[in-house]
Amino acid sequence: MGIFSKKDTAASFPVDADNPFRPTKAIYVKEGNEFALSITLADITSLIPEPLLSVTTADEPTLLETATSTDLSTAPTLLKLTRTSRFASNWTATNFADTKVADLTNPLLSLGKWTITFPAKSAHSNHDILLHPAGFMMRSDEFVKDSVPYFWDVLDGRKLCKLYKAVEGKKCEIARFIGASARDRDGVLLVDDAQLDEVVVGLTCVAVLNRSDSFRA
Repeated sequence: MGIFSKKDTAASFPVDADNPFRPTKAIYVKEGNEFALSITLADITSLIPEPLLSVTTADEPTLLETATSTDLSTAPTLLKLTRTSRFASNWTATNFADTKVADLTNPLLSLGKWTITFPAKSAHSNHDILLHPAGFMMRSDEFVKDSVPYFWDVLDGRKLCKLYKAVEGKKCEIARFIGASARDRDGVLLVDDAQLDEVVVGLTCVAVLNRSDSFRA
């Protein structure tokens, strides 16, 4: 049984009003479409006016417009994910130095589950991460990192996804993906990297964006 499938689901926890979302980084996710052979995550924090990082719902269109008009060639690459063919379900993630960061696997019969495997002595995680649907036909995805539960809440197709951290019966938002449309895989990922490693956030976000819609309500 999934963590959030229990009677008191973390997804239903009240929002921790004492810990509002405070993004520290902005990352542009560039994938294109479902048949893309590569996905790039670029750090655009320095290219975004600081007021936009204090994001509100009203700011989201402006933030997205600012990001899409940015020359990404000047932005440092955080991650690049590649696969061998358009229909392959396994991805390899490397950093700016072309060093492997992780492998992502999503077998055809995995029912929406993704496994993220890190090399030994990884600076990002000392254990593999299993991302999976929070329950049958549920739109949210969950994973555990260092015994702490997290879940991605998919609110409007791929147009708005929020990552929550569950602590002491409450949930606090620690990342947010803002896409151009409900079916778009390109967009801005805002992260509070004081709450969770930005690479882990980025990899799980990519997995959520690429989860088959057939496994969502």
